[in-house]
Amino acid sequence: MKRLFLGSVALVALGLGMPGAFAADRPVPAYAPPPPPPPAYTWSGCYAGASAGTSNGTSTHYTTAGSVLTPNTALPAAAIGANITDSFNLSGFIGGGQLGCNWQWGAWVFGIEGDGSATNKEGQAFETALASIPGLGARAGWISQTQERWLVTARGRLGLTNFWWFGPQTLVYVTGGGAWAKIDTSEFLSGVSINRSHQESNTRGGWTVGGGLEYALGYGWSVKSEFLYVKFDNFTTFGAAPFTPLIVSPREVKLEDYIWRAGLNYKFW
Repeated sequence: MKRLFLGSVALVALGLGMPGAFAADRPVPAYAPPPPPPPAYTWSGCYAGASAGTSNGTSTHYTTAGSVLTPNTALPAAAIGANITDSFNLSGFIGGGQLGCNWQWGAWVFGIEGDGSATNKEGQAFETALASIPGLGARAGWISQTQERWLVTARGRLGLTNFWWFGPQTLVYVTGGGAWAKIDTSEFLSGVSINRSHQESNTRGGWTVGGGLEYALGYGWSVKSEFLYVKFDNFTTFGAAPFTPLIVSPREVKLEDYIWRAGLNYKFW
């Protein structure tokens, strides 16, 4: 009996020990850690793109020092600052391209951008009586015109991203810098068989401020909507002979732009 009891105990002990021995031989399953979250979008980098929109504005022609009816006669000059036209509106299409770079620091984005656009913006108005020029009369049928042919700006940008309800792929920014444009000014007499006209074309400079919103689509692409106000320095024109008879020369011209445009950018670096 004693031998039978000891044999049974040995068998039980052997049975209890076997699973542990087999378990020690099994490979431990490998559990991979969860993948890291995707990196947050960054606006840092350089980009190129295209934009298009509408360009509106206002212009005024007025007298300056020495303004007379051409050809220069013995008539006294007009008073400085008298309106040759009232303020008139300009409108047209604008489209072109831009190139820039951004640097992101936290939620702030600093950048520089240059753009060049073609435009067909123009406007015109009938001239006023200009009673300050003796012998001028009512100036019936005379029209002054301002046209803009192209626009170039070089600007800085300051933006904010990932704030309030805006995520890291949305950038709200302000912008400002210098502006240059090809501007044509002309004066002509309408309603007559012989066209009397005078035109001058020059590159003029000024400044611009504005702002916009840009959204990153992914894979380097982003879309934007932007507004720019452009103020050109007042400039004198019609100062070089030969002159068409009976035009008011020289004259001062005031011009400002209001530009709304949409754009598409690709961040290539």
